[in-house]
Amino acid sequence: MRGIFAALVFGTVLAWAGEPAGRAETAEFWRKQSIYQLLTDRFYNGDPSNDNAGWRFSPAKPWGSHGGDFAGIVEKLDYIKALGATAVWISPILLNGGGHYHAYAATDFYKVQPAFGTVEELKNLVREAHRRGLLVIGDVVTNHGGHWIDSDEEGWPEFRAPPGGYRLRIREGRRYAPPFDHIALGVPLEEIFHNHGATRNWDDPAEVEMGELMGLDDFRTTSPFVREKMMEIYSHWIREIGFDAFRIDTVKHVEMDFWDDWCPAIRKAAAEAGRPNFFQFGEVLERSEERCGPYTLDNAEGGARMDSVLDYPLYYTVKEVFEKGKAAPARLVDRASEDRLAHYHPLAREALVTFLDNHDHTRFLHTGKTAAERFDAALVFLLTSRGIPCLYYGTEQDFDGGRDPFNRENMFDGEFEQGPSEGDNFNMTHPRFQLVARLNNLRRIHPALTAGAHTSLEADAEGPGVLGYLRATDADRVWVFLNTSSETKSTKPHPAAGTTLVNALDSSEKFPADSEGNLPPIDLAPFAFKILVPESEWKPLDPMVVSTSPSHDASLDPEDGKISLRFDRPMDRASVEAALKTSSGNPSGFEWDEAGSGVSFRSAGEGGGGILKVRLEPGARDLEGRPFHAPFETRLRVR
Repeated sequence: MRGIFAALVFGTVLAWAGEPAGRAETAEFWRKQSIYQLLTDRFYNGDPSNDNAGWRFSPAKPWGSHGGDFAGIVEKLDYIKALGATAVWISPILLNGGGHYHAYAATDFYKVQPAFGTVEELKNLVREAHRRGLLVIGDVVTNHGGHWIDSDEEGWPEFRAPPGGYRLRIREGRRYAPPFDHIALGVPLEEIFHNHGATRNWDDPAEVEMGELMGLDDFRTTSPFVREKMMEIYSHWIREIGFDAFRIDTVKHVEMDFWDDWCPAIRKAAAEAGRPNFFQFGEVLERSEERCGPYTLDNAEGGARMDSVLDYPLYYTVKEVFEKGKAAPARLVDRASEDRLAHYHPLAREALVTFLDNHDHTRFLHTGKTAAERFDAALVFLLTSRGIPCLYYGTEQDFDGGRDPFNRENMFDGEFEQGPSEGDNFNMTHPRFQLVARLNNLRRIHPALTAGAHTSLEADAEGPGVLGYLRATDADRVWVFLNTSSETKSTKPHPAAGTTLVNALDSSEKFPADSEGNLPPIDLAPFAFKILVPESEWKPLDPMVVSTSPSHDASLDPEDGKISLRFDRPMDRASVEAALKTSSGNPSGFEWDEAGSGVSFRSAGEGGGGILKVRLEPGARDLEGRPFHAPFETRLRVR
């Protein structure tokens, strides 16, 4: 039966294979992006009516469902836009039979998880994101399904290498939906799933690729049938939903020649669906470029595998340099050496997805005070150095959770919170939110930070100290200097082509080059940074609200009822007053300070449910006519 079953579909797999098209254009397009990763269940609950739809709704428990959904993401797209992100990476969307809130354990690959919403709500999420100029990244899994299959044979789940294996069984009352319903297909479970037991030895490629990960049912991805169906499934979701990219889970747990077939097929399906710049980046949780890079190379027939991978080798070095403060900055330069990058496809080398933390690792701030001191410098490195930056939700609000699941805090005001994550965290005046927003603003106005060459200028090699680099295109240049040390450090002179450099975030700070065109040494306070541009190329940032009174999510005194906003510059008063709205109606009683950078007003009422929302539309402008990049929002509690 096995031979006949495989032969029926093998020709279909070959027919799917497509030639790579526009890979250079895709890499160039995605280098300009800034990704925001969120966990759908933990981000925002926009529709409480679906909280119990197929999940174990336990809003206070670490492993329970907390209610976040597609409608909630839509409601907070303006927050993501205001942060300056250009792409949103959401959780896997598929139905999980075991009630897994994270959704990495699908059992029906053609249905969305009802606790997240409906297919129409998912389509609406993509439409609303696109309307705001945001791309949407789907998280996909081809390696494994749910947690339904095991064996009653002695020795399970200890790994048995091929040709050995176990007789599989599925839990009573459980049954995978088509196309992986073995009963409907009339084949044993071993035709569809690996039957070798659990991965124990992470250095053995056979165990990594054919063993179960965390007890999850491992698909027999060597089967032509499984390959064909995985292509069909995820091509369907591109056509149906309109995703712009896939982040691919557990890549190293699938044999390489699976990706030789799958990636070109997905690229072809995306192009046919009107997504010519569709981007595929994989999770290869390894510390070395030698192990990560091959997944970006062309296959034997010249077809492209993945466009990129998460830059785990850099992540582990960033932890040592910035989070722990132990390693010398020179190690970051070594990570970008030609020898190391040579393991990647040339077009992937500048399009690797970089990050400080994510849902699988402790948050950057979990190590405490020392990490907090280095946090701003790490964010500057993330958003100004090579690669496509990816920020994990809550990082911009100082979340400091530990190991999974405590690094998956509620962003909204829920019941799974600790420390900085308590209360509502969509605070656009938070210092870290504002730093990230300004850095993303610099990425928008300085092409050197997205498309420019990355040249190392200085990197202390003996311990924490100065890291300096230049990002440059033919028409744009940005110098970045960071101090990873607890002591004040001075940079070395660097050529600046006889020009005066200014602080990109504060044009009043200037550094003129000497007669030989060299910058003088620049003092950097402990953990400080400087982002410099030629005075002639300096551009102002978009206006921002820098503080509110009462502060975000604080109580509004109903007897006073006065609300104040402070801007980072004088504003066009009429445009601000026309753009201000509250959930209880149009505000009134505007009072401005003498400089025109602060305004007070009163709301029309108390709002709904004890919450008053204040919103400033992008039509608000500064005195030079520059509008807000995105709406500003805050909320207050009404006593």
